[in-house]
Amino acid sequence: MKRLIIAFAAILIAGFAFGQTLEKGGVVALHHYQITFAPGVTIDQYFDFMTNKLMPEMQKAFQSKIPSKILKGIGENNQHEYAILSYWESLEGFRTYWNDDGTPTEKGAAAMAKVQPLIEKLNALGTFTMVPGDWLILDKKNLQ
Repeated sequence: MKRLIIAFAAILIAGFAFGQTLEKGGVVALHHYQITFAPGVTIDQYFDFMTNKLMPEMQKAFQSKIPSKILKGIGENNQHEYAILSYWESLEGFRTYWNDDGTPTEKGAAAMAKVQPLIEKLNALGTFTMVPGDWLILDKKNLQ
């Protein structure tokens, strides 16, 4: 139930963050992170690198029209936790890069290879574990 509430809140946030309507058939990717910063690295340094270097290059590599957003948990169950929220306009667009099992397609692997040097630099700033979550947007008329 807790994850359902978090997912619902993320979808609402996405609508406001992206300044557009979330359309049926779109995909919201909410990836939850737990980060351990390297010695001497501050949270500001880590997220400055993600926001100003890694995420813009990922947007280019994945040919995304809408930039991903970093979220910070503020609730009782997720304080001091972070997530990245991404939006794909269609399931077909999402499947261009990601298989059903979460592994990258050939095109997805090529996009990840483009940003791999930046991911390695991010890993030098800290380690993280990620729990991915990808959600297909339905409407009240068609809940399947």
